[in-house]
Amino acid sequence: MTEESRREHRALTEFLRLWFVHTDGEEHAALRKPVQRLFSASFTRSLAGRVEEIVDACLEGLAADPAHDAVPTVAEGVSGRVMGHIVGVPQEPAVLHTWSKTLSGFIAAMYRRDHAEAAHRVMLEMTEALAASPALDGFPRDTGEDRARTTATWSMILFGGLETTASLIGSCLLAVLDDRALWDRVAADRPGEVESLVESVLERRPPLRNVGRVVAETFEFEGLSLTEGDLVLVSLAGGGLFDADLDDLAPVAERADRHLVFGHGAHYCVGAPLARLEAATVLRRFVRRFPHAALADNAVEWGPNLAYVGLDHLFLAVDGNPAP
Repeated sequence: MTEESRREHRALTEFLRLWFVHTDGEEHAALRKPVQRLFSASFTRSLAGRVEEIVDACLEGLAADPAHDAVPTVAEGVSGRVMGHIVGVPQEPAVLHTWSKTLSGFIAAMYRRDHAEAAHRVMLEMTEALAASPALDGFPRDTGEDRARTTATWSMILFGGLETTASLIGSCLLAVLDDRALWDRVAADRPGEVESLVESVLERRPPLRNVGRVVAETFEFEGLSLTEGDLVLVSLAGGGLFDADLDDLAPVAERADRHLVFGHGAHYCVGAPLARLEAATVLRRFVRRFPHAALADNAVEWGPNLAYVGLDHLFLAVDGNPAP
């Protein structure tokens, strides 16, 4: 950002700076701990029934949509309604995803003044919506600094569960619609296979391609010398592709070691189990609700953001009758 833009949008840059993903060490651990408890394995399991209800409602929305576009109705519909439920905001998925896309556009190209202005407006709208959210109860709000930190934390949780999860869901649907062997595996639903398919999509087509990092201290890696202050672009993708001819898929735990989509170590994404649950649930319910679904002509339209990889549209031909 230019210095002028930084001055003009200081509240925006401070809002993003307070996201705990931008902290490390003891500060990061302290800020992450209460959120991590909320996104425990037991909490995620408790959401399974609600996620199924949301997915089924969104699939009915797809059936009723004249364009049969799975991105706004299913990918964005499911991720938006799930996160709205968790964070406790009433906005429709279309509004939530407008917020998310605006912020991701700004993060990807901060030098653009129009992106900064749009992101500033979104920040104000998110702050207003979160002010009435019951999810913030129990989090520090005694002082102005407490309120700013708590609002930033929950805005980060909301943002993190929208764009990347919608991208994952869209890419999972595209994968099975583009390969009947994969479709049949999802329909058969042998233990662990749907989850392994989700993991392979994460590995092959991650919602976020890469992250930029600055080398903290000089060291050597794989024969290359990295100097303190160097800028490094870290790929989050893995190297393998899903092989539909394999009799058995690698377990999720093994596949998950092949990519860095959800981060690593202290910064591992607290919402990773929820994103995986949403994608797997969509696949299972989709093939049952639309057993004869297929890609329409000119079905696929990818979004323009080079950092965040996701579909803008996925047009389908669907039948109206669910499987018995």
